[in-house]
Amino acid sequence: MEADRLYQQLENLAEQLGISIQYDDLSRSGPPATSGLCVVKGKKLYIMDRSQSLSEKIRLLSECLSQMDLNGVYVLPAIRKLLESRNK
Repeated sequence: MEADRLYQQLENLAEQLGISIQYDDLSRSGPPATSGLCVVKGKKLYIMDRSQSLSEKIRLLSECLSQMDLNGVYVLPAIRKLLESRNK
C-alpha cells in the first residue's frame, strides 16, 4: 500500500476510535514538545507535528493505534498487520 494511502487509512481508523488528529508545528512551540495522544475535556486528541515526514507520521500514529482496543472494529488486513508488528 502506498504511504499516503496507508496514512489516510490510519487517520480513518483513528476517527473510528474517536480520536481527533490535530496538526501543529511543534518545533515552534515554547518548551520542547513531541507528537502524542492526550485527553482534552474527555475527548481523545492526537497532536501530530506537521513538520514530520510522512514515514514518521505513519510510525507515530501506528504506535498510538496499536495500543487501542480494536475489538469490534473492522481494520484492513494491511493496517492490522502494521499495528500488530508495533506490539512486538
